[in-house]
Amino acid sequence: MADGFVVWNVEYRRVGGGGGWPQTGEDVLAAIEAVDIGPVVTLGHSAGGHLAVWAAKHSPRVVGAVAQAAVLDFSRHITARALELCSEEQFAEASPAALVPIGKPVVCVHGDRDEDVPVAQSAEFCAAEPQAELVVVEGAGHMDLITPGTAAWERCRAAVGRLARGC
Repeated sequence: MADGFVVWNVEYRRVGGGGGWPQTGEDVLAAIEAVDIGPVVTLGHSAGGHLAVWAAKHSPRVVGAVAQAAVLDFSRHITARALELCSEEQFAEASPAALVPIGKPVVCVHGDRDEDVPVAQSAEFCAAEPQAELVVVEGAGHMDLITPGTAAWERCRAAVGRLARGC
């Protein structure tokens, strides 16, 4: 309960283990509904950042989301392998960029040296989403956002606090 918050790390079924879409999203929503706490702020890194924003759109219990170096526009990341696992329609249903407006605050924290997910994913999402805030952390790479003690991690932690307190 650091910083006065209850934290719950949610796992979901992966592709090959009964997961895929929409099962992955259903797992996240079921987890949010299973816990009698509030307010709920979702936080996720990379593909988990997509789920944090997606859950904010679909769960009335979520008051906001922090997306850490998130994949937010699936139309830019559809691969042949991905299309074997999901249809284009399922990608559209899951892509946060296609869900705008989310209707809740979203803070997109992204490092300017991210080697895996271009910072443009967050910048373009924030340009389209009226309630989104872009926080670019200078010198931060993809994993810095989930490494406690880094400046990027501290920015994520502060964003969760602001959203939970309604600021």
